[in-house]
Amino acid sequence: MMAEVMYDSLHGEMVKLADEKEDYTAHDAGSMCGKNMSKETSSTIGEQRQFNYALKPMSKEEFVTMMTADLPEAPSYFPKDAEINRSGARELSELQPPQPLTPKQVVELRDNSHILLDVRSAADFGAGHVPGSMNIGLGGQFAIWAGSLIPLTASIVVIADTGAQVDETVVRLARVGIENVKGYLEGGVESWRAAGLPVEALTQISVAELNERIANDEMQIVDVRRPGEYVNGHVPRALNAPLASLDKSLGPLNLRKDKVTAVICAGGYRSSAAASLLEQQGFSNLLNVSGGTGAWVNAGYPVDKL
Repeated sequence: MMAEVMYDSLHGEMVKLADEKEDYTAHDAGSMCGKNMSKETSSTIGEQRQFNYALKPMSKEEFVTMMTADLPEAPSYFPKDAEINRSGARELSELQPPQPLTPKQVVELRDNSHILLDVRSAADFGAGHVPGSMNIGLGGQFAIWAGSLIPLTASIVVIADTGAQVDETVVRLARVGIENVKGYLEGGVESWRAAGLPVEALTQISVAELNERIANDEMQIVDVRRPGEYVNGHVPRALNAPLASLDKSLGPLNLRKDKVTAVICAGGYRSSAAASLLEQQGFSNLLNVSGGTGAWVNAGYPVDKL
């Protein structure tokens, strides 16, 4: 049986790999637990020896340099979750179930520093949402971004369309150590509207519309992808402000809050989250680019690289 060695950075030693052994991945593409992860859910060592860039012959020093270059900043919840893993997490049955809340109660909690977490899609959030709410949709990498953007000790009110979405939110938040969901807006955004309370909208634009409007020098374009994604290709004139560190990234950009500001990511998920945060900071003319940079590239529009 053929075998090859590689450097195991976790245990600091060289290990042998067998061709026939089946491997089942622990984290999928997009996870911050690794670098350049494949979308495949299983593989063989033979396949990995043949195609995996990290298994090419190289020294220990070359391997470490390659694997640690351009790594994103570890999300703030990682150290806390490691601590929870060591001590043991609470059973889900021990969590206090979220309580149904009226629009008036939600207003009071929002005014008392509770985070209003809207877990609907970017399109639904854009069509109408509670002012001051944060959008992290259940349809994307919800747990990663919730853990990155929401303090572990924050008190949360969930805004969703269904009770099933509320239940799913509670479970997925708990997986990253966020266990303080106080309640949910009963009846969702429709009950908010019915109570006569104001609703905000976030305009969604296609990449074709962005291409038509990009000649307008007054438009600001903010790309909230990770730096490694940004340098590999971005919309011309787009400025990079990664979502994970949005507050820190915005300062040097000197953006005007009253200007038209298009927010873009890879597909429209992170940009909706970023736009909801920018809205909280007083940006008054925001656009979320549906389809993101992926759609821009596929449409054949020009791309800048750094």
